[in-house]
Amino acid sequence: MKKLIGVLAIAGLSVALAGCGNQNTQSSSNTTKTNSEASSNQNTANNTSSSESHHDSSLWNNQKNEQLASFMQKWGPTMHQSYEQYDGQNELKVSTGITYPDGLSKELVEGQSGLIGWAPSGKGDYEYNVVAIYNHDGTEPPLPNRITYFFAFHNGKPVVLVDQSNNGDPDCHPTTNTDLESNFERIANQ
Repeated sequence: MKKLIGVLAIAGLSVALAGCGNQNTQSSSNTTKTNSEASSNQNTANNTSSSESHHDSSLWNNQKNEQLASFMQKWGPTMHQSYEQYDGQNELKVSTGITYPDGLSKELVEGQSGLIGWAPSGKGDYEYNVVAIYNHDGTEPPLPNRITYFFAFHNGKPVVLVDQSNNGDPDCHPTTNTDLESNFERIANQ
């Protein structure tokens, strides 16, 4: 009887050890598979971020700025006006005494303050991120008078705001000039 118990104990121990060995093999296989998947996912993430870093994420660039300048040179005369562009370096002073882009901090958008600011890439911290400013100072009374256009992005979409205020707080609103609006949208979406 003692021999039978000894044989059963050895057999049971052998089965238990064999089961443990299979678990280690499976566990090792699963670990290898998990490490392989993680490495693959990491490589995919690296490739994605690498390709994204080569993609220009700005909404506006020098080429689009030049296209807008060309359009404004042709469009202004059709309105019997000439427009001066803010060049990104030298302040643009309008006939009412405001200078841009600094004056954007005082500019209201449909009566609300703090919504507009200079953001040359089109992406910024404002509701309206201005990429270009064009101004026409009128010479006909009542003086001073001006037409100032702000070409901007609102929620990533192109919009043209206009300010014709000549006293009080500067206040702009979306332009009703569909030709100007559609051409800015066309240039912005290229």
